[in-house]
Order: sequence, then C-alpha cells, then structure tokens
Amino acid sequence: MSQLTKRSPGRQEIPAIPALHSRTGTRSLAQFVTRLPQILCFSLACLAFHSATRADILPPGNRAVPPGVHALVGGKVFVKPGQVLDSATILIRDGLIESVGANVTAPADARVWDMKGLTIYAGFIDPYLTLGTNSPSGPPGNRGPELRAGRFFGLPVAALDPGTPGPGAQLPTVTPEHRVVEGLSPDPKALQTLREIGFTSGNVVPARGIIRGTSAFIALSDSNPNDAVIRADVFQHVAFETTERGGEEGGNYPQSLMGIISVVRQSFFDAQHYALEHRSYEQAPQGRKRPAFNPASQALGPALRKELPVAFEPKSAVMVDRAARVARELGLNFYILASGQEWRRPDLAKGAGVPFIVPLNFPEISKMPEEDDWNAITLDQLRTWDWAPEDAAVLRAQNLEVALTTYELEDKSEFRKNLASAIDRGLTESDALAALTTIPAKLCGVEQSLGTIEAGKMANLTVVSGKGYFDPEAKVKEVWIDGRFYRTDAEEPKPEADKEEKAADAKSLDAKPAEGKPARTNKAAAARELLKKRVAHAPLEGRGVLTNPPVLLLTNATIWTCGPAGRLEGASILIENGKIAEVGATVRHPDGVLVEDGTGKHITPGIIDAHSHSMILGGVNEGTLPSSAMVRIGDVVNSESANIYDQLAGGVTEAHLLHGSANPIGGQCCLIKLRDGAAPEDLKFADAPPTIKFALGENVKQSNWGQRVTNRFPQTRMGVQTFYANRFTAAQQYLQAWTNYSKAAQNGGAAAVPPARDLELEAIGEILQGKRFIHCHSYRQDEILMFIRLMQSFHVQIAAMHHILEGYKVADEMAAGGVGGSSFSDWWAYKFEVYDAIPYNGTLMHDRGVLVSFNSDSDDLARRLNFEAAKAVKYGGLSETEALKFVTLNPARQLRVDQRVGSLETGKDGDIAIWSKSPLDSTTVCLETWIEGKKYFDRSLDEKRTAALEDERKALLAKARKALKSAGPEDSGSAKAKEQFFEISLEHQDDFYNHERDEAEFEP
Repeated sequence: MSQLTKRSPGRQEIPAIPALHSRTGTRSLAQFVTRLPQILCFSLACLAFHSATRADILPPGNRAVPPGVHALVGGKVFVKPGQVLDSATILIRDGLIESVGANVTAPADARVWDMKGLTIYAGFIDPYLTLGTNSPSGPPGNRGPELRAGRFFGLPVAALDPGTPGPGAQLPTVTPEHRVVEGLSPDPKALQTLREIGFTSGNVVPARGIIRGTSAFIALSDSNPNDAVIRADVFQHVAFETTERGGEEGGNYPQSLMGIISVVRQSFFDAQHYALEHRSYEQAPQGRKRPAFNPASQALGPALRKELPVAFEPKSAVMVDRAARVARELGLNFYILASGQEWRRPDLAKGAGVPFIVPLNFPEISKMPEEDDWNAITLDQLRTWDWAPEDAAVLRAQNLEVALTTYELEDKSEFRKNLASAIDRGLTESDALAALTTIPAKLCGVEQSLGTIEAGKMANLTVVSGKGYFDPEAKVKEVWIDGRFYRTDAEEPKPEADKEEKAADAKSLDAKPAEGKPARTNKAAAARELLKKRVAHAPLEGRGVLTNPPVLLLTNATIWTCGPAGRLEGASILIENGKIAEVGATVRHPDGVLVEDGTGKHITPGIIDAHSHSMILGGVNEGTLPSSAMVRIGDVVNSESANIYDQLAGGVTEAHLLHGSANPIGGQCCLIKLRDGAAPEDLKFADAPPTIKFALGENVKQSNWGQRVTNRFPQTRMGVQTFYANRFTAAQQYLQAWTNYSKAAQNGGAAAVPPARDLELEAIGEILQGKRFIHCHSYRQDEILMFIRLMQSFHVQIAAMHHILEGYKVADEMAAGGVGGSSFSDWWAYKFEVYDAIPYNGTLMHDRGVLVSFNSDSDDLARRLNFEAAKAVKYGGLSETEALKFVTLNPARQLRVDQRVGSLETGKDGDIAIWSKSPLDSTTVCLETWIEGKKYFDRSLDEKRTAALEDERKALLAKARKALKSAGPEDSGSAKAKEQFFEISLEHQDDFYNHERDEAEFEP
C-alpha cells in the first residue's frame, strides 16, 4: 500500500497527510506544500459528504438505520377511494412514495417485499386522538372566590391573577393558548394499539376545559416527538362542557350549558377587541395607556381570521345546531365532533353543513342483575343502543363529509367491529375508506402529504391480508410510517399440515353432527346478523304537524274569546293561513275549507305559561355569579323534550322559559311556541320582546343553600339592593361609552377603538333602554317595594313580579307602577318566606288593578293550568271569563305579545285549544291543540301513539335480550361501553323537572 493512501472496505481512498517527521527521516516541506491544494479540496469534499450523511452514519451502539429504498410488489393497491390497482408496485425512497403502478420496476438498490395476496391502503388517519399527554402544562388555579364574585367586588378593583397562574383568561377553562405539541409524549403502547388497527397518523387533541387550545398532528411511529410532529397546530378546540360542572361548593363559572356558550361568545368578542386595541396602539402608542397582554385573546386570533379551523364538541344532537349558529355568529371556519346521536335530528346536522368527525364508540348491552331491571330500561335508551351504528350513514345521507375516529373508544380493538356494524347499517366501504384517509387528511390540512398513495406523498401505508380491511376476518399485517415498516400481526405462521391431517380436517367438516348434538354456530356472525337490521324508529316519527289545512272552520262550539266579545255560544271560528279570520255566530265558508263540528265542545285561546323551566338543556341556573345576564335560555332550548307533547295535551301553546332564581340577576329568558318536531330555533316566538329573569329573597343571598354555601356576594338583602344599583350604574356607564364612541365617529374625529363588548352589561343596558323586560322572582312585601322603587329610580319598567305571594299586601303600589303579578294559585307555607301566602292573592291583586297571571313553574302543573285558573273563581269569586284570562290573555299582555296571542280575535295567531267541556270544569280534557292553524295534538290519536311506542319498546327489548345471549358467556364489550348504555341523553335528562335538583332546593 502506498505510503500516501490508506484503504477502508467500502470507502474511498483517503490521501494520507505527509508526516513532517518520522523514524526514516524528514519529508520535504516543499513536497507537502505542493500537494496542499489537493489535500484541502479532498478534505472539503469529505466534510460535505459527512454533513449530508451524518444522520445515517451512527456511532457504535445505535440501532442500524434500515434501508431507505423499498419496493412493495404484487399487492392490491387502493390509490384512493374508488381507484384500485391490481398487482401493483409501490416504490418508496427516503420515506416518500416515488412511484406506484402496475409497470413500476424495482431498482437494484431496493429491498423487495412480496405483497401478493395483500391489500394496501394509504395509512389510516385518526383526526381526534387523546393520548394522555394533552393536559395544559399547569393545573387550573383554585380561583373559586374571585371567579364566583365575577367582575363585581364592591370596589373598583380587579382580581390580581385571574384564571390559571400567569397571564391568561379570567377562567381556568379558557386556555386557547395551550398547545398540545408542547407537551407531546405519547405512550408507546397506545401508539402500538393504534397501529394494530391500521392507523399511521393522527391528530392529538386537548381534553380539558371549554376553549381548550390547539391540537397537533403526528405520525404514530416510535420516532422522537420532534420527528413525529407533522403539523403543530391543526384545530382550535371548543367543547360545550366543563370538567368542573356539578362540583362541590357551588363551583366556578360556568356550571350550566348556557353559561358555557356565553363564555365562548365573550372570549371570542374579547379576542376581536384585543386585536383592534393592540393594532391601534402599535400604530400610535404615544400618549396612550398600553393595552394589557392576554395570551388567550391573542391565541384566538388565527381562528377569528379563519386561518385555523375550530373543532366544536356539542355533546348532543340538539347542540349541533347551536354550535353551528355560534360559529357562524363569530365568523369561524369550523367542523363538528359528532355526539353519536345525530340520528335524533339529522335535519340539524344537515343545517350545520360542515364535515363531521364521527367516533365509533357504541353502547353495549349489559347483563341485568335482576329480571325486573329490564323494566327500568327506557325506550330512549334502547333507541340509542339500536341507532348508534347507523349514525355515520345518517350523516352521509345528509350529504355531509364524514371522518371516523377512535375517540372515547375505551377498547381500541373494538374499532373494526364497530366499523363493520356501521357498514352493515348503510355506510358504504368507499365512504368508510374516505373517512379513514382522504377526508381526515383534508380536515387536518395534510392532504398534500397524506391520504392517498401517490408519488411525492409520505410513505404511510396500511397493509391488510385477505379481502381487505372491511372483511372482519382479514388482519392488519403491517403498517408503514415515513417509509419504515412496523409489524402489527404478532401471530406466528403455523407449520403446514401434512396431507393426511388436511384430509382428516376436510372429513370432519363434511361430517354431520351427532344425533342430539347441534352443530356449533359462529356466535360472532350470528350476533352481527342480528344487529344488521334496525328495530328502533326515528324519534321524529309521529311528531310534528298532524294536520295543516290552508283554511280551518270550527263550527257550533262554545268559544271563549278572552277578548271584548266574551264567551260565545253556538259560534264558529275561521282560521286562514295560520291567522284568525273571523269569529262569531256566522262566518264565511271558503272553498277547500276543512270543517270540524264543535257541537258540545269548548274552544279557548291556547294557554300561555308565563313561568316555565321545561324544555331547557343543561341546567336552568347559572348561579355561580351574582349576575348572569350574559347567559341565554335561547341557546339551550330543548326541542326534543317529552314535555312538549305532554303540555300540548293540556292545551298549552306558549311557554316562557326562565332562568332559575339562584342569583339577583339571572339569565335572558325565551318565549317559545310548542311546535312539536320543530328545530330549537323554530320553536322561538318570533319578534317577542326580550325578557330577563331577576330574583329576590332567600335564594339569591344563599340563606338556604345548605352544604353548598359559598362566599359569593351578596349574602344579605341589603347587599342585593346594592348589587342591583351597582350593575345598573355600570350599565349606564357602558352605554355612555358607546354613545361617546358613536358621536366621535360621526363627527369625523380620529379613528378610535370601540369599547369592548360586555355581554352582561349589554343585556342590562337593554333593560335601561326599554328593549328588555324584567320578570322577577319575589315573595316578601318589603323586597317587592324596594325593587319597584329602585327600578323606578333608573326609569325601568318591570314587566311582572313572579310568585308574588305577598302581592296582596302591595297591590296598590304594583298597580300604580304598572307592575304585573304572575302568581301561583294556592301554594303557600312551603318555606319560611311564604308563610303569609293566601289562596285569595290572585283575585285580590286583580281587584286592585294589577295585571295577574297564574303560572306553573312545574312540568306537571303546566298540563293543568286551566284548573289553576278555575281556583280564581273558587277563591274570591272571580268570573269565569276573567279567570280564564289568567292563563291566556293576561300572560300574553305581561309578555307584550297580546297583539299576536292570548285571545281569539281577528288577525291574531290561530293558537287554540279544544276542550270536551268548559275549560274550568274539573272533568274536562283537552281534545285538540292547534298552533297557527296547524294541529299538533289530537287526543283521539294518543292511544294508538302510545301503543306504537310500547310495541317498539317490546321489540327492542327482545332484540337486546337476544343480542346479549348471542354475545355468549363472556358478555363482550368494554366497561365504558356498558355504562354508556345506561346513560340518559342530554335531551331527555330533564323530561320531568325536579325543583329540588335544578333550583338547588330553594325554588319555587
């Protein structure tokens, strides 16, 4: 070997640097200088080579880097949904797909993989993963006292460190600045579990709070987190729930669903103002106070600019509609995580009009401890179980894009079984494949790199044996992630049996079972076959409009007009296009009219319940703050409540849905019409003047909250008065700030930043402007007088004092102030502050000139408000016609909708109830209820309806029992899936309102 070179196997010859001194003598310095340019050039080349390959050449002790070139030959390749190549080759180089096709030739440097008999898909993508590493970096701070006090502290100060420690939002559940990517460290076992069912990448989502932060898209490989992250910020996440809901000691704001929605609104409005204020300050900082830094508001900027999609978790079928409306109100680009119950209201999902991410976590039937326990299973629980596998197909039927996820699936191995059930129920294999590949890739913004098997994309592949992934017998043999192979099928190949053994096996298969011993059946196949056919009916079936004639004529009836005409005998009423056209002894008889003989029947205006807590989702109280004026009952109207039908059966056509009485200033109320089957927004009484709930007495000062006593202000009656004065003064200042801003803008002054929107003060400001009317929970005369006088000092007109059981003591003052009274008929002595209540209260107030109504405050009592009106005749001798007005015209006047409803007069809405006898007769029943000329209740059809529901329940019970038997002694299904079966859906949790539960043991 030359003294100037050294050889290394597989390496280039490296010139040796001449030694200037050696045992044999000294080399010529001139010779070294002569060769120096050659040495330097070669050294630079080696340095460049080392820089390019140092990631591949590892020190001893490290695992060898696998080859970077692979040819997967002979497999059936699904390039994308709808495009299949038989016996194709996929060429992978350095983690990317170089080419794919039937005529691709494997290069000499490729490792060849025989894929004959295997099916290859683009690597599956889970768009909604929770891997246990997604909690905010720090635990929420315990800010209970400050947060329960809200922004009112009695002094002009603010919380020093609201929400979580450090800068941030006021609430610990609002952390949009949280990034999953910053704490990413997935459990290797969780990754392996996902790979075993074919997933190669996924979007890891945050799991705590309301506005939760951003998710991170990662490869499900064993790479270090730096290499695994594909996209750092994918979605901003908003969930209609809080981890603290239902906690002890009252809990932090918010505790109700309507409070959660209010938090979402206010947070985004704060972010909008934050951006305006900071932009303005950056342009002209001189002479101005610098705006506060808020990382939460700053983090919402990309979502407001539509640079980052928002993933909403509505948690129920009805709240899908509200999530979509809130997102559009805020101008967001959004997607929805399905609740799994969109089958309840597919029209609401269709109306959302955005892609859905659908979990395949289905409830499982569980063994019952006792046979009688089956009787406690409700029809709705059985429907939920039977409908669950069909939810994805229901969404696709609405022409909505669907992505599938393992989210909330406790046992990930159940995913393929549940996917097979979804396909059995109508989800096509093509749609299922798209839901695992192209659609999640598009939603997560990685469609240029993943989702299909095409040149230039990441080499993420899912390899399945047999007929393919949708064959339950096929196995996921392996996955490829970034061009690296991961084995998923741990089963060792069995040695091939000899010919004699094969023949014996074939003979045993052909043999007939011994007499008296039935052949064993495949229980899994039998169970799957049983579950293929749905037994449950659609919840909307049998609901909605029963009859909708363009013209309705009811003849020869006793008509209680509750108007100037009084009670008419043998009269008729004509309703055209939803409006009352004529009422009287003789009316027109138009062509095409539907005529109904009213002989012996009584017709009244539809009953109006002025104080109801029915049809409300997620709690009627947001009692954590002394003022919750920013929350809206209109956000949580429950169109699916069984109470709608039950109250229609009592002749009720309108209900005023009120916030509870836990705080001095409650939430905004909502007046609805009981249009059974309509969407939540379509239940609302159009153009009804806005209202709000206030409260006085023991409730608001927390004197009877028992173990849940808090230090929330106020704690005394004098504190309540002070609090009202404070908030109305603050609202005056808020309105003045907007007035000043508007004047400056109109006068062409320097462009200024508008005041920040404050939803609480905005609502109270509407009261001061006469746009929103107060309905106040009250009992004691001293507080009633205090409140009337205080509101008069702010020039506020009170609509009605509710309950008002000491109203007879202050009736003259109420009448003089134009304050209505919405009372109970004969409730008294159920708590200390109502000991002076008397059953004559309603009549006495009426006699002194107070506008009086009777309300229910109860799901059950709402069905019998006509009998409550009759009590005004018994106690005080009120005339029957005036007594009926207590539940018809008078509540309409208190709600300021009497120009539309409350009496049967020309031009008003055709809202009527038809009774078998006088509506005040204790033996009468409501026969029919009509709203705007459409029939929503018919007693003659009720028996058939009830029988049909019972037959459906029996059929579902039979199916459930059979399914449980088919599952065998192992009683398959995870514990979570079995618990899920017993859960009551949000829409039906409050079908029967419980005062002690939702009014915290201090209402009515």
